Amino acid sequence: MSSAPHVSALRPRLARSYGRPAFMVTVCPTTVLTFVLLLALLFVAQLKSLSALIFLMAGLWLVVRRPQDMLDELARYWWVFLIPVWCLLTTLWSAYPALTLRYSIQLGLTILISVSIAARLSPRNFVLVLFLAYVITALAGLGFGRIRGDGGGWLGIFGSKNAYSFAMSGLLLVSFSLALVPGATRRWRIAGAIGMVLGAFLLLKGQSAGALLTTSMAAFAGLIFIAIRRLDGIQKLVLATVSILALLVLALLALANLETLMDLLLESTGKDATLTGRTELWAEAVIEWERNPLFGQGYQAVWVVGNPVAERMWDMFGISNKIGFHFHNNWLSNAVELGLIGVTLQGVALLGAVYLTFRWAIVSPRPESVFLAIFMLRQLVLSGVEVLLFFQFDLSSLVTICALIYGLRARAEAAKAR
Repeated sequence: MSSAPHVSALRPRLARSYGRPAFMVTVCPTTVLTFVLLLALLFVAQLKSLSALIFLMAGLWLVVRRPQDMLDELARYWWVFLIPVWCLLTTLWSAYPALTLRYSIQLGLTILISVSIAARLSPRNFVLVLFLAYVITALAGLGFGRIRGDGGGWLGIFGSKNAYSFAMSGLLLVSFSLALVPGATRRWRIAGAIGMVLGAFLLLKGQSAGALLTTSMAAFAGLIFIAIRRLDGIQKLVLATVSILALLVLALLALANLETLMDLLLESTGKDATLTGRTELWAEAVIEWERNPLFGQGYQAVWVVGNPVAERMWDMFGISNKIGFHFHNNWLSNAVELGLIGVTLQGVALLGAVYLTFRWAIVSPRPESVFLAIFMLRQLVLSGVEVLLFFQFDLSSLVTICALIYGLRARAEAAKAR
């Protein structure tokens, strides 16, 4: 996919000033603002509320600096905004309407910023700034990071194991794509190779078997995309489809026996897999969903202090701090909060991003297309055991929306080229 002139990366050029040559640098505001807001999301545990402020300032500046583009994006991708609109509507029946209203508005702004990034910035530049943001975060973790309180792994600069493992997984996958998928310059391939080593080392230090399993599976899918480059169209489609379906079957089998696998992987470290009770949580989620199956209980209105359901489950599972706990299944969690309507809207976005990026990576396997495809594969598999989407001020949600828009852009450009 080609980049429009106004979204080129930082570009040096020679000019003349007062009759003498002068070295000048042309700065792309969209690239710089995207880099700033990505870093803000990655440093949320350090910056806290300031992280959200920086994200909003940089993101809204990016959106409104070209008002006509903003209106065009709203018109072209209006259906993506049905997700936050439905979340906002659940305020009407939420037991905690003030929270639902606030979080819905914040989610809407996050999606608006995500759409503008993907509509204005080339996918190549998006992948490069994301790589740089991940690397800076990883290095900051090496310099100022910490170990979990229970001694069960490295946290870097993050506040939770999941946040850390997802970020290091992202670093490994984007580095893999730059280093091994043809299309990047020699400089970026070398940087990607270094990032792969750094990402693999830090992911192992996190001792998250789930992240290791899904990241390995995603990287293997990346190797499939690389291998099919020289095949013709039908051969590509058949091999990629069979291979990805086989991977998904293996992933589902692995997730069905994740507790056993995690015990085996972590036995040498003495770390408890802590998956006991996950099926009980899923059963509780089904009971809660059945209370309002169509409309749900309200966006982010379940895991709230004072909610009898949440209090009972916190007590049941010994969660004394009452934070960082959920139903451990993206589909069930969203069904409880948003009902069938809401989970369908979010499912269309997630599955649409998976399909479009896979299609793009099969037709044109380049670093940007392969990274987005394997990132979305990881998202899809993890959605069965974690709650990933869609949240305000959340990097995982932002990349998913960007993947969806970039996939749509790739399909449109391919149609024009016919």
